[in-house]
Amino acid sequence: MSRARRRREARDRERERARSRRSVERRLRDQERELSSRTRKQRKRRRAARDVYGAIGFETMWRDGICEVERGLFSQTVSFSDVSYQSARQEAQEAIFSACCQLYDSFGADTSLQLSVANTPIPAEEVGNRAFFDDSDPVTGRYAREYNRILNDKMREGVSNLVRTRTITYAVGARDVEAAVPMLARVRGSVAGALSRVRCEVEPLDGEARLRAINDLLRPGRPLVFDWSMVGPTTGLRTKDLVCPDAIELRPEGSSTQLVIDGMWHQTLVVRSFGSELSDRCLASVIDLPIPLCATLHVQGMDKAKAVALVKQRLAWMDKEIIDEQMSAVKKGYDFEILPSELKYSKAEAEDLLDHLQNKNQRLFAYTGLVHTYARTRAELENQVMQIISTARSWSVDLSTLAYRQREGLNSVLPLGNNHVEVGRLSTTAEVAIQIPFATQEVNQEGGGYYGQNKVSSNLVICNRKSLASPMGYVSGKPGSGKSFSVKREIENTILAYRNDQVVIFDPAGEYASVVVPNGGVSVKLGPGSGACLNPFDLADVAGQPPAAQRAFKIDAFLALSGATMAEGSQGLPEADKSIISRCVELAYERCGAVGRVPVLGDLYDVLLEQGEPEARDIALRYERYVRGALSFFNHESTVGFDARVTNIDLKDLSSNMRTFAMLTALEAVRNLMYRNWERGVTTWLYIDEVQSLFDHPAIVSYFSKFWAEGRKFNLVCTGITQNSVYMLAHEEARNMVLNSDFILLHKQSPLDRKAWVDLLGLSDEEATYIDESVRPGEGLLVAGAARVPIKDDFPRGELYDLFNTKPDEVAEARRAASDTARLARRVPDPMAPPGRHFA
Repeated sequence: MSRARRRREARDRERERARSRRSVERRLRDQERELSSRTRKQRKRRRAARDVYGAIGFETMWRDGICEVERGLFSQTVSFSDVSYQSARQEAQEAIFSACCQLYDSFGADTSLQLSVANTPIPAEEVGNRAFFDDSDPVTGRYAREYNRILNDKMREGVSNLVRTRTITYAVGARDVEAAVPMLARVRGSVAGALSRVRCEVEPLDGEARLRAINDLLRPGRPLVFDWSMVGPTTGLRTKDLVCPDAIELRPEGSSTQLVIDGMWHQTLVVRSFGSELSDRCLASVIDLPIPLCATLHVQGMDKAKAVALVKQRLAWMDKEIIDEQMSAVKKGYDFEILPSELKYSKAEAEDLLDHLQNKNQRLFAYTGLVHTYARTRAELENQVMQIISTARSWSVDLSTLAYRQREGLNSVLPLGNNHVEVGRLSTTAEVAIQIPFATQEVNQEGGGYYGQNKVSSNLVICNRKSLASPMGYVSGKPGSGKSFSVKREIENTILAYRNDQVVIFDPAGEYASVVVPNGGVSVKLGPGSGACLNPFDLADVAGQPPAAQRAFKIDAFLALSGATMAEGSQGLPEADKSIISRCVELAYERCGAVGRVPVLGDLYDVLLEQGEPEARDIALRYERYVRGALSFFNHESTVGFDARVTNIDLKDLSSNMRTFAMLTALEAVRNLMYRNWERGVTTWLYIDEVQSLFDHPAIVSYFSKFWAEGRKFNLVCTGITQNSVYMLAHEEARNMVLNSDFILLHKQSPLDRKAWVDLLGLSDEEATYIDESVRPGEGLLVAGAARVPIKDDFPRGELYDLFNTKPDEVAEARRAASDTARLARRVPDPMAPPGRHFA
């Protein structure tokens, strides 16, 4: 082949590639132009609609939550949880801001995003009439009824009684729903990935949930009655029929800035301009208002090359205006360097924007901000609008009314991902991301227990520990901080909220029987002469476990028990001692198993004495006091059963060393119970007071940390209670256990304890003030997963208060009153009565 021919073919191939490139670019432009033209026509059709059905801005909702908003435009909605931002440390706030930037930058020019934060009022009939706990149980029913009454009274004290939801809706253009599904799934993965960095839980909304969100805005106060069987060809109904209001009045009483929908007044406001600098409180301050509203941000990304070209074009126009101004000034004899201030400011702003786009990895977005609110009367609505506008202006955000465009505003705030309002501005990534959607944090989880009231909003703090990734937790506070009261309240929560679960309490001070016994539980006192025995060798409830696993667990337990008997304190067990204990535990099981019984502590003692090593005799000597004499109640078959729903292990009569030994033995019994309950699908709740005593010895710490980690896998919810946090947190294992727990309730702390918690949890200065020595009893900070909520609790007097109360003077007064009542009932003569009085 000649060289000239090869050159011609190469030129032909290059021309073909160039035509192909131009064809692809042209097709993309044509596709974008077609979609834009189609949606513009459909929006125009919505504006011209003369019936309610045609005016509401979507076509079809599918069961999986995908919605065909307009022909060729599909959207999906995800909800995301709240995180602690406003009171967090600066580095935590920066991490959240960075995550928001990543979120917005992940959207291409072909995807639009709608961020919505809605404050929805709790139905009026529910406020003050909610059943928090089931009162049908004959034993606990009276406490459930009193608890319900107390919480309903406190519910009325809430500043707003609003339910706050946060959603992100994203929309893509596609020829049909099958083509839209993978595109929406890809966007959903990007959203979940960005928000997971700040521990935000993202959950896609199905079709019914999206319809309820739409219904809450179109028909506030009217619950949606919906089932998928109600729609289809047999009924002739579509999903849209079930959420459409009966009537929309476009100019009620001559107003062009309001709507009346089914008797409810609505108004939508639009963001007109920002100040020179935006604060991260600008959106949160509006969301925090105690009024029903929905704040919405519509964001549409621009292709970066187009954005740079647009800004350069604007700069060129400004340069031309500057040249014209200078030429005019020269002709008129003025100083040509004097320019209009507005022109100079606009030029500097455009140059700064170009620098951000080219050198600081910023993107440009078409931004529209909207705030929608509603009320029963026009006067009430106008009052709410004034609150919103004045609050926004205090943060340099100018809101204005949408005259003659309220219908478009209403469609734009619906969580559909379609912006009908052609009012907005161009904003950079940072300007959009700084509008943080996290305001005053609330914890209100379905099926949970009461932990106080939010110190900021006075709304109830309801936490369901079972919904946390790791429900294990700690409660800490100095004496007099309300720690014991809150723990007893938590135990009552558990008893009333989870009627099928079992609760076990380790009670070193003998103070929890006052809650356990009235709720139908059993309080077992361990001590000399009590008659109650616990056998650390007991395997009754783990017969289904493999023998090797049973023995391995028991060997760890006896290593911890041996550590509890040692006097060296912080020294670990020597390796030789560990080997001897392991061997002797195995031998005790083998010997006793041959005669068909479970070993007791005396069997281990005898086996240790038979060994040839001197160390074995030393170990046996440490066990001797638990085998013989007054402390031998661990040297018998177990008589303590866990058949009751609530069992309190009273350790008050034991010395401190004996108490640790008893706790470890009881932990083995709870481990057995945990396995049995796990097989039955029952959760085991364990409360350990003075948990710091389980960090006295390395072998005990090792055993307890393994127990803690294992418990999460077998439906154990364990709570450690301490008033000596510094001692406990000095151990690395304890710190790891805390960091791997999602529930922490902190009350008033001493300065040293407060510093330990601040360092470990990374508390901000504001969060640290919630646990300093200035707070009242019952106040503190609740950490539940990613949420950090300041709490208060003014619990009213009554039967429940008497169960929870630990104030010595009030307890003594109550006991005197009970004694007087009992003596009067028996008509017993009072020896202290003055002359003339013969009966108490």
